[in-house]
Amino acid sequence: MFLKKTVFGMLTASMLLWGISCSNDDSGSSSSGSQSTKNPDGTTTLKIQEGNRGFVSHTGVLKTEFAGWSGSGYLDGLTADGNVVYTVSAEEAITDAKIAIHYLCTEVTRVRAALVSVNGTVINADKPLAMTTDKKIKKDSCSASDWKDTVYLENVPLKKGSNSIIVTGAPAGTHTAAGGASITISDDGCLNYVDYLIVVGKGIDYGTDTTKYFSFNCLSENKTAGDVTSTASSSVAENSDVILTATAKEGWQFECWSNGATANPYTFKVTANTIISAHFIPTGYTAPAAADGYLGYATLTADSKDAKYTITGGAGAKTENKITISSFENITSTYKTLLESDDPAIIKISGTISTEGQANPLLSVKVNIGSNKTIYGDPSNQGRLRNIGIVIKGENVIVRNMIFGEVVSWDKPVKSGADDAFSLNEASHIWVDHCEFQSHLEPQNLDGSKITSGDYYSTEEKWAKDFYDGLFDVKNGSSWITISNCYFHDHWKACLCASGDEKADKNTRTGATDVNMRITFFNNYWENINARQPMLRYGKAHVFNSYFKSSDEMSGQSTGINCRAGSEFYIDNNIFENLKTPIGFYNDTSATRTGFWVNKDNTFTGCTNPVESSSTSYIPPYEWTPKTASETKTYVLSNAGVRRLTASDLSY
Repeated sequence: MFLKKTVFGMLTASMLLWGISCSNDDSGSSSSGSQSTKNPDGTTTLKIQEGNRGFVSHTGVLKTEFAGWSGSGYLDGLTADGNVVYTVSAEEAITDAKIAIHYLCTEVTRVRAALVSVNGTVINADKPLAMTTDKKIKKDSCSASDWKDTVYLENVPLKKGSNSIIVTGAPAGTHTAAGGASITISDDGCLNYVDYLIVVGKGIDYGTDTTKYFSFNCLSENKTAGDVTSTASSSVAENSDVILTATAKEGWQFECWSNGATANPYTFKVTANTIISAHFIPTGYTAPAAADGYLGYATLTADSKDAKYTITGGAGAKTENKITISSFENITSTYKTLLESDDPAIIKISGTISTEGQANPLLSVKVNIGSNKTIYGDPSNQGRLRNIGIVIKGENVIVRNMIFGEVVSWDKPVKSGADDAFSLNEASHIWVDHCEFQSHLEPQNLDGSKITSGDYYSTEEKWAKDFYDGLFDVKNGSSWITISNCYFHDHWKACLCASGDEKADKNTRTGATDVNMRITFFNNYWENINARQPMLRYGKAHVFNSYFKSSDEMSGQSTGINCRAGSEFYIDNNIFENLKTPIGFYNDTSATRTGFWVNKDNTFTGCTNPVESSSTSYIPPYEWTPKTASETKTYVLSNAGVRRLTASDLSY
């Protein structure tokens, strides 16, 4: 039996719930709603459609783009935190019901499968229902014959009365599916398009139990440090109590749960799809010195100064996981598995590592980083990555004294391997300190020459601005982040936080959405940046004691802090020089997508447009003692960026 590796996130407030209609034709003569058919052997076949009898809820989106569906459409967007809930009743308890799913898969490589829970218990953990296809299906050629039934799960137990049935995605990996076929699931926890659920059994009908069941999972943030157990299965009825216990291993101690609770054992009431992780720290651990004695949001787990989280990075790493990376092969091959894992590791980057020398030196490379890592640049041989994009996809990571940048993202004619110089994708509790992020305002080869020909050349103005994408982007529900003492310069679009106005993406690892983003920016130097210093959607950010400066050439166009899509900023004790618009909501014509901000004790010099007015009651939950704006410029110019830390500062 296998366990689900990627677990479900919290249901958002916007989850679409449909009422159960009683207007269906139970004779089976209509395909517009749920259907009930009596079979010659005395059993009943139910086909339960979205929004009709027997249907409770879902976390996806109703669509009609691919033809051949029945009912009112099909469910899409059932990603790693998604589920569909149905209800079926039985006249008497039976043990021989059957369940299948009517679905559509449009890509041969999109191998997904379903897990089915009945009354809170997964009944096919060792035999997922495969949802596959043997051909590519396009929207303009799709028909009813392309929609398939999965094989049936046999011998499904139903209790007397109403039963709750929950369909969720199975984890990635190679498994034996129901029916005996071997499948390699490509997309962790995802479902393909779902049209309806099929249930066959004697004496069954649509259920009356509309109790919501939520996915629940608890895990250890660091399995090297400790384990977690709970009294719950993977699906839990709403308002049920679950008892969690964290057990530390030798040399470690439990500190807190990911929601800020510190009790152990801990009783948790389930009211939504939930993931909870336990955070362990090495016994006797002393955190690295933080600027001015505080680290802002990176050291919290909730919007309270008492919800403390000790960020440890790779502390407690085994000797073999304390490594030095000094070559392209080291970072892309030798230590690739360690970098992507969640095992604690301390990684020193020595010297400049780039794509220079590769067949196409301008084809960027992406490197994924897992949880529990400390990455720092060698102060005696400065660590620098050029055209190599770092993507942190885990929790509890410290990055210090590094130079990142010149990552080519232009996709004509070849799509590059990375998009941003540095990005947080489904990451949490990240501290980035004393780093430098840069590219060029005009595209360059790695030898510094201007690009005037070759695969990446274009005469389009957009080409120059998009040749390098973001310097530091924060996406997919990443949260509890601090960016301090860093130097951002010579770039068009520096720091994007949450990637779309219309949708708040989710973090499938922690359950957070972009609405949960919490970021602290302080003591940073932003020079010659055209836009996104930063731009934030949905979440909350604190920006203080930072220096924003544009050259005379850019002063008529550069924009600073962009507050979008309901985001909230607290902006205090900063200096803005020569920016067109230092703080506001801009480059969007829809006033409904604006954010809000507090403008407190900031200094503006040579800025073309005044700061737009806004108001919010948001105040960061932690304590800080800022320098005045007049002190900020001198401090930032003396401290931001690399080479400000000594070997003793970086001795982890």
